[in-house]
Amino acid sequence: MKIAVLGAGNGAHAIAGDMVLRGHEVRIWENPSFAVNLNHIIRNNKSIKLKGQVHGSAKLSVVSTDPKEVICGADIIYCVMPSFGQESAFEFVLPFIEEGQKIVIMPGNFGSISLYMKLKKRGIADKVLIGESDTIPYATRLQVDKSSLVFGIKESMWISAIPGNRTSDLIREIKDVFPIGLNPLPDVISVALANTNMILHCPTMIMNTGRIESGQRFRFYNDGMTGSVCRVMEMMDAERLAVGKAWGYDLISEYEDAVSNYNLDRTKHSNLHEIFADHPVYGNHGADSPTSMTFRYLSEDVPFLLLPLSEMAMLANIPVPTVDSVIQLAQVINDTDYRKNGRGFDVLGLKGLSYEEIKKIVSGE
Repeated sequence: MKIAVLGAGNGAHAIAGDMVLRGHEVRIWENPSFAVNLNHIIRNNKSIKLKGQVHGSAKLSVVSTDPKEVICGADIIYCVMPSFGQESAFEFVLPFIEEGQKIVIMPGNFGSISLYMKLKKRGIADKVLIGESDTIPYATRLQVDKSSLVFGIKESMWISAIPGNRTSDLIREIKDVFPIGLNPLPDVISVALANTNMILHCPTMIMNTGRIESGQRFRFYNDGMTGSVCRVMEMMDAERLAVGKAWGYDLISEYEDAVSNYNLDRTKHSNLHEIFADHPVYGNHGADSPTSMTFRYLSEDVPFLLLPLSEMAMLANIPVPTVDSVIQLAQVINDTDYRKNGRGFDVLGLKGLSYEEIKKIVSGE
């Protein structure tokens, strides 16, 4: 199978390397503005070194900033990058996307809607399988030597195609070459709402602002997610579940998600704080806290996850005071208008549409 990976960050390194070790031809593309991310791969004879739960040396067939070289002829395209890089990446690769290709955005954070609408203008949206997941398969970090350390592999992840009535087709096409299980959800909105990064990252960043800005390094999960922080998480999560229910989605809680992702013992981990306080998946790699409040835990998760959630809440007339408070605090802290610059319904091409109209687009029914 010929696989193209868009992006060259933590997750992209892990999935590109893992796919090679599983016997596939893999090409990797990076935005020319971030070409430096490819330098160590090129110096290492186009190879990625993996450690931990996935280990070995994986040689890629193509390492390039030329989208044509990477996209053309690929069977599957995995877009693995922060949400704020997706729109620019779409513009680079759009001219080269071919009929019959399968495209999965990991995590999507509503990005598949944007790509679908762009491909619709080209007239090929229905000739390409497009989908998104709520996360990436691995807990992974690039190390100082640029090796990819995989310290956790999830059991499965949520996925949907756009429109949702093509999800079974997408899963059938990629399941045999995908490293973990794929659980279908009704549509890509339900998948984006299942991404609980917004619940984990945003309040932890804001409630640890003093530590981060004073230069303290700490274990973001084990040390940063104290009992009080986790109570804020749980309230935000309750609001997320309420919005999901209003839109017709039966979402699972962050607690259930964490337990199932890593097959945790419920008797030892009965709440979020007990999960994050000591579990090795979240802390064995040492101090990993961000060094700036503009880190993607806010600059990505607020405008690309919390903002759409808030707009969905407004459309459904569901109050989300904790979510809105976190958005407001993030805007003040970073002096940025996330509501203006984020991935709202207008950016997705859904401005002015009703609940019923949006559901029809994403479901295909």
